[in-house]
Amino acid sequence: MSVTPDASWAEVTAWIEKSPVVVDVRPPQSTATTATTMGLNPSSYLHALAQNSSGLTIDSGWFRLLGGSSDDGLPGLDEANGAASDLLVVAFDVLGGVFALDGGALGAGDGSVHHLSVDTLQWERLDLSYPAFVAAMLGGATTAFYESLRWPGWESEVAVLRPDQGLSLYPFPFTQEGKDVSACARQAVPFTELIDLHNDLAKQLNGPGAAPDIPRPVSG
Repeated sequence: MSVTPDASWAEVTAWIEKSPVVVDVRPPQSTATTATTMGLNPSSYLHALAQNSSGLTIDSGWFRLLGGSSDDGLPGLDEANGAASDLLVVAFDVLGGVFALDGGALGAGDGSVHHLSVDTLQWERLDLSYPAFVAAMLGGATTAFYESLRWPGWESEVAVLRPDQGLSLYPFPFTQEGKDVSACARQAVPFTELIDLHNDLAKQLNGPGAAPDIPRPVSG
């Protein structure tokens, strides 16, 4: 089935309206050039998000689905990926977990969604296309997906964060001591700091070159 530009955003909007979790559609910025900068297909869902929003925050801000660029710290798709061409970051979670489309950096190069979780620091294939991934997260998949990484009262801690901040947990969730996240110390930090930390830790755990670095957002 072919998808027109209007149809792709209309479908995303329908998913948002039916979502069982809190979704905030961040309005698009008039100066954003994300879609044209990246050369996104006008009928694609990536283009729909880039043109019609500066991202979606899902499940009370826990999950951040990237769209067009903004001026308040949440990077657009173009800013989140910098010069990277074979790994397209499309979403973050508040703990610094990353979701990206494989353009070759992770093996298949088929555009499937991969996840780097903070409790493993390894890339894992989700066997989802981008549209299916967006539909799942808007459909409430975050509740089960993050069950082991949440603690009582997480909503109030996440609610006060700025768009350019995440939560750093210690002991790290990939350690035995950090498995009980409710007992971890949690600190609000710039999101770029979380990315740098996780890139460094992944190299220590898996060895240099075992997997691509998470691209570091650049200023728009």
